[in-house]
Amino acid sequence: MHALSNGLERKSGTTTFALEPVRDLPALERQWRALDHGGAHSFFTSWTWVSALLQRAPGLLVLKATRGGAPAGLALCARKRWRRQAWLNASGNRALDGIMIEHNGFALPGGEDAVLWEDLARWFADGGLRADELVVPGTAERWKASGDLIVLDDCRTAYRTPLSGLGSEGVAPVLSRNARQQLRRSLRDFGGELRISVAPDAETALGYFEKMKSLHVRSWTRRGRANAFDNPAFEPFHRTMIPAGVADGSVDLMEITGGDRVLGYLYNFKRNGVVHSYQSGFSDDDRSLRPGYVCHALAIGHYAKAGMTTYDFLAGTNRLKTSFGIETYEMCWRRYRRPTVGFRIEQWLRGFRPPQAAARH
Repeated sequence: MHALSNGLERKSGTTTFALEPVRDLPALERQWRALDHGGAHSFFTSWTWVSALLQRAPGLLVLKATRGGAPAGLALCARKRWRRQAWLNASGNRALDGIMIEHNGFALPGGEDAVLWEDLARWFADGGLRADELVVPGTAERWKASGDLIVLDDCRTAYRTPLSGLGSEGVAPVLSRNARQQLRRSLRDFGGELRISVAPDAETALGYFEKMKSLHVRSWTRRGRANAFDNPAFEPFHRTMIPAGVADGSVDLMEITGGDRVLGYLYNFKRNGVVHSYQSGFSDDDRSLRPGYVCHALAIGHYAKAGMTTYDFLAGTNRLKTSFGIETYEMCWRRYRRPTVGFRIEQWLRGFRPPQAAARH
């Protein structure tokens, strides 16, 4: 193992951490894919996502964790020395990080590893990153903050639907009576044969992505709200990632039709039995038809039949998620800070701020 010349390699607890530049990309891919083969980590820390991030932010470093000389975890890390900040699996660039990683963490050789997170916290607290703030966006992990670390959380409710046991009726049996009636009415109103077409190749997938973009932008613009494609980094990142994800089977671009009418498009990620519902675009000019309900209901049935275990709507709340997502959990955008004088003063001042009025939605 080759560490950076400034010596960012140190043992913490049972784990040794080293921060390195990417010197040999093919070798890093082999190492990462070896972990992907049996690791419990999410799609967002698989090579498919990570390699696209490396292409869009080539200055990222590799954070390697080992135990007894064997791999314990891999992650990417950005570090800005002048700001004394570091980011886990993010670039520190507001636009690029606006692609919104979730289920952040390490690529792992096996199951979940709470000790790895505790050792990372201790290593950071002891100055291992030579940074005073570690930003961990989009994580469901709750690891112990070592010593006097200051932890700032921005947590959001996330929704998911277990797929095990769902039969020919799809998601309908697990919905509330009201949601079930709305879904059945929407299925009836669309008429015709409802079909899902999953893009079989990169060219078709990119075509679906372009059509999804058109519907997504039109829908959000009509409602006077910003959309995902307003971020200039969003589309280039995904156009980089989609061909690789379609090739390895971890990315689905879906077109849902009813008769000769397109209802919408879904952009989903798959790993370890979990489907992440990442982005969508619906033909919702007539919103009374609820195309989003129909598209997601058909997708849930499709993945249940395919043997997937969970349909994850990810963070954020809307009516569709609360109707279909029968389980909730927390996704947090977290900052860990060493107790410097500046951060201690800021923390002290936070305690004297008046409570904020609840936003109206």
